Amino acid sequence: MLVLLCVPCHFMRGTAEGSLVTFSPNQLSRLVMVEPTNVNDALAHVQQLLELHDVDRAAEYLRTLHPADSAEVLTWLEADEQALLVERLNPPELAEVFAQMSEEDMAEVAQHLDVEELADVLDEMEPDAAADLINELEPQEAAEVLEQMDEAGPVTRLLAFDPDTAGGIMNLPPPSLRRQMTVAEAFAFVKKHYRDENEIFYLYVLDRFGRLIGVVNLRALILADASQTVEEIMNRDVITARVDMDQEEVAQILARYDLLAVPVVDGENKLVGIIAVDDVVDVIEEEATEDLYRLAQVSEHAEIFSPIPRAIRSRLPWLLINMGTAAMASSVVSLFESTIAQAALLATFMPIVAGQGGNAGTQTMTIIVRSLALGEIDRQDALPALGHELMIGLLHGLTLGILVGTMAWLWKGNPVLGVVVGLAMLGNLLVAAVAGVSVPMILKILHVDPALASSVFVTAATDSLGFFLFLGLATYFLGWLI
Repeated sequence: MLVLLCVPCHFMRGTAEGSLVTFSPNQLSRLVMVEPTNVNDALAHVQQLLELHDVDRAAEYLRTLHPADSAEVLTWLEADEQALLVERLNPPELAEVFAQMSEEDMAEVAQHLDVEELADVLDEMEPDAAADLINELEPQEAAEVLEQMDEAGPVTRLLAFDPDTAGGIMNLPPPSLRRQMTVAEAFAFVKKHYRDENEIFYLYVLDRFGRLIGVVNLRALILADASQTVEEIMNRDVITARVDMDQEEVAQILARYDLLAVPVVDGENKLVGIIAVDDVVDVIEEEATEDLYRLAQVSEHAEIFSPIPRAIRSRLPWLLINMGTAAMASSVVSLFESTIAQAALLATFMPIVAGQGGNAGTQTMTIIVRSLALGEIDRQDALPALGHELMIGLLHGLTLGILVGTMAWLWKGNPVLGVVVGLAMLGNLLVAAVAGVSVPMILKILHVDPALASSVFVTAATDSLGFFLFLGLATYFLGWLI
């Protein structure tokens, strides 16, 4: 009996079709379902073994875990505990674990290795991961490690690129076809140069100068006649990434076209590397975390248990800036001290008007910042985006203005107060729409990351102008409020 399973295969530009894969009963008996490891339980088990001074069993237990789980366990251990385990793991094992860590975590664990040991580990790693780790080392230590490595050449070439660009995260270029090859020769070439099925994403075609001229769909290769040439079946429309392209743009390309990998080319269109989708998973997480932290004015390196001095350095400067914008809003309030003194009930509604404006501005700003980051909008979309958000702000302002105005009237028994609060709410939500769109756009034009500073200026605008609108209207209608 044969069991047929349908599995998706992704090829050119992310097209996906179902492929039938057959398994015999004998093969099915060897298929094992593996439950994900509970990292907290694994960490507790390792710590318990270390407390019993049974380091060998702790190291052996780490070997039974998936490298990703071993990596997480190691990063949560104290430095002295890490050192005990690291010295019992051989270079290939450490290489697998390091490959699952962030650059900062790799550098932290690598401190427990001497130069020769670290060089042995790096020789076992993929060049791009090894380059990431070396970038975290001090220049002198990095030079010593490279000198001790047996295969430093590929890593050295990658170190020449900015680590946040396509060149910094790419792998070495895969063995590539030539257009004059026949299909039969192409099959022989693949069998000779590819040892692992996980290495084959696409087959690229180069000319004699190393320039990328096409890509071959594996299905087309299988179905083609053995005598046909690669040039006859290759696709000349190849999606590429420039070697100096920002890593976030590379991630967007892979996501937009649903690719498993993208070739990296230089200014002469020569193939210099390849970036697989798993190479940008960490990039996506890093960029998302960075943008999230920047919206809250926190360093992208912040962690829940980061050292207190470092946490203060990353957070305090932005708190001081926020205090400055809050002082600006307070100065607006101080202009209307006499109005507030005569109608103290205004203080009850000031936080409502300013708070709702701030919330609405943050909503708009977040959508605009995200759209800019994903390349969904650009400068020329500023006016359409502003018009769209103004319409939403108008409708929100009318709805909330009527609600809060009615509440003020019924609560305080003064219909004029309801009108003042409602109009101020409407005005501040329109301010929020303008600020939420214009601030990120202006920062983008000035080549400042919109995620870094937008929220400070948007909040300053909605607080200051919200107070000015509310208290200005209250001053105009003061005779009906007292």
